Amino acid sequence: MAGTAGDGEPAEGIRASDAERDATVEQLSAATGEGRLTLEEFSQRMERATTARTRAELDHLVADLPAGAGVAGTAVAERAQAGPSWHVSPIGGLRVYGPWRMDRHVIVISLIGGTRLDLSQAELAAPEVTLTKVSLVGGVRVRVPAGIRVEASGFSLIGGTRVEGGPEPGPGAPTVHIRAFSLVGGVRIRRGGLAPPSRADRRSGRRARRDPLTRL
Repeated sequence: MAGTAGDGEPAEGIRASDAERDATVEQLSAATGEGRLTLEEFSQRMERATTARTRAELDHLVADLPAGAGVAGTAVAERAQAGPSWHVSPIGGLRVYGPWRMDRHVIVISLIGGTRLDLSQAELAAPEVTLTKVSLVGGVRVRVPAGIRVEASGFSLIGGTRVEGGPEPGPGAPTVHIRAFSLVGGVRIRRGGLAPPSRADRRSGRRARRDPLTRL
C-alpha cells in the first residue's frame, strides 16, 4: 500500500487529470508558437505530458515557461505580423536543417529545384506557419517531430501527397501549412525520427552558414 505525505496526500503526489494533461499540452503548444520551444522539444514534452501520472510531473514540464501561456509579448506579436520571407533561385531548391527559425510565411520560387526542410530543431514564428513553393520541376519534403500538424494543398500535374509515420495530432497542435505548385513534384511528409543529413545536405548547410538567405 502506498504511503502518505505528512499533509495526508499520497507520497507520490496528487494524480493528474485528463483536463490537466490537456492544459499542459496547450501551454506547450503556445510556447512553441512563441518561439520558446523547438518543435523537437515540444514533441518530447508533449509525449511526457500525455503519459504523466501526477501534477508534479506536469509542473516540471512547464517550469521554465511563463505562467501566462498563450499571451505573447510585443516582440512576438511584431514577428508574427512581419511580411513573408523569400527564397528565389532559377535553378536549385532550398534545403534547411539543424537549428533555424521558420518565419510565419516562407515563399520559395524556382524553375527547377525542390524544397527539403527538417523541422526537428526549428522554432516557429507563430503557432501556424506557411510554406508556399512554386516551381516547374521539384517537390517538397518535410520532416517533423511527432505531435506537429502538417496540412498540404496546391497543385501538381505529376506527383501526389504522401504522409509517413505517426498519427495525426489533436487540435491545438502547432501547424505547418504547405502550399506546393509545380508541373512535376509531389509533397512528402515524414513524422518521427530523422535520418542523418546526406553529404549534399552537409555541403548545403555549410553554404547556408555563409549565406543567411539560404537558411531563410
